[in-house]
Amino acid sequence: MSWEAGLSQGLRTILTIAGVLVAGVLGLKVLMLIVEPRLTFMPISDLPITPARFDLPYEDVEIPVEDGVRIHGWFIPADRTRGAAPSDTLPPTLLFFHGNAENIAPNVPLALLAREAGFSTFLVDYRGYGGSTGSPSERGIYRDGEAALRYLRGREDVDPGRIIVWGRSIGSCVAVRLAAAPAGSGARGSGGPPAGLILESPFTSARELLREGGYWLLYPLSFLGTYRFDQASLAHRIEVPTLVIHGSDDEVVPYRLGRALYEKIPARVEFLTIEGGGHNDLMARHAGAMWSGVRRFVESLLTDATRRDTRGGSSR
Repeated sequence: MSWEAGLSQGLRTILTIAGVLVAGVLGLKVLMLIVEPRLTFMPISDLPITPARFDLPYEDVEIPVEDGVRIHGWFIPADRTRGAAPSDTLPPTLLFFHGNAENIAPNVPLALLAREAGFSTFLVDYRGYGGSTGSPSERGIYRDGEAALRYLRGREDVDPGRIIVWGRSIGSCVAVRLAAAPAGSGARGSGGPPAGLILESPFTSARELLREGGYWLLYPLSFLGTYRFDQASLAHRIEVPTLVIHGSDDEVVPYRLGRALYEKIPARVEFLTIEGGGHNDLMARHAGAMWSGVRRFVESLLTDATRRDTRGGSSR
């Protein structure tokens, strides 16, 4: 065999191997597009309790989202005889986005605390969770968050300037995206950022969570997937007062990721460490420590807003 023929044969072999590798990578990419939602989301549809279990007044709400999905939530109004808000103003409203393997039902105790403090609460399920239709995806739950905020701002019993967005775990991704949206643009017409932001057990990005949390089987796959949940890249755009809450013993989202996100936020930001707190027990076992920090934070927003109104007139 001549050297030219040998070179040609070698080149064909290299091209064949390269083609197999490219086809393999493309195949893995296609596979990831199919399995990524199933690996990421763990939707729970059963709603074993409602606010009625705690004798809370509430309204069942269904919100149409722009892509045809309808999301479900519970609006629990404030007890107007309580709280720091003046009687002639509307109370603050907490817009709560829950964690992954849950829905709005186990978060009703939060609404009970909020009502007793004089706050309204809107608990909302992402697509595919609870009573919401559709199937979850990263882009989809962002749209759900935008629709929920837009809905609240249209209610007559909600002051659009007193909405505080609270995101827990994966819900913090939705909350950060809403808070980082430029006024009048980024949140698809939802009206720009809220009045305040609460992040419970947040993380910087999905890839860092997989690496720092020791999820080594899933970490390599993250380079083939499309989901990013990249809160770190948005943190510099957060201009609203922010409270970050993290359990010191969080076994799902390492405590250091919550601190890392906190350090990237340029706005007025506080960090509340729940000593001994894990990922799923902050409300169940540490409600006193967590809620006292939340209530103080929300009431400080009201105080700041009152001072601004006194100096420059009401925003409503």
